[in-house]
Amino acid sequence: MDPPVMKTVYVVLDKVSLFFARVSRAAVVILCVALVGSILASVFFRYVVGQALSWPEEIALILFAWLVLLAGSLGVREGFHVRLTLITEHFPAVVRVVLDRIITAAVGVFGIILTATGYDFVQRTAEHLTPTLRLPLDWLNYAALACGSLIFLHALANLFKPEEQ
Repeated sequence: MDPPVMKTVYVVLDKVSLFFARVSRAAVVILCVALVGSILASVFFRYVVGQALSWPEEIALILFAWLVLLAGSLGVREGFHVRLTLITEHFPAVVRVVLDRIITAAVGVFGIILTATGYDFVQRTAEHLTPTLRLPLDWLNYAALACGSLIFLHALANLFKPEEQ
């Protein structure tokens, strides 16, 4: 592909990726606050009031799934996932760049697989409800579909990133 075209593709992908990363960051903060609130309510009612609530566990499960998968997709964008560099740091720079691109492409393939299997899972559990609150189980299962798509988007943007950045 022509370098100016690649740069244009990168700029567009990076802007879209950045927008969704900002939305994801805000969602992660909100989910953290809601998760802690749910757990605190559960603990308060169980140990202070003496009456255990039935709903905080279900809410915490849904919030935690979204929180982990959204934060994981942000890790793809920002590159803050744990990496083993013990071996690769001894390779020449060109080999490290090629390995980084291969790993990024593999992460993108994982995002596609997570999206496809998440979609299939949502379709198979479309009519199911959570046991206590009777919420659509889709609220939990859409996390894989949405976050798989975000992982793919962020990996694709990273693949088109010019080397000097």
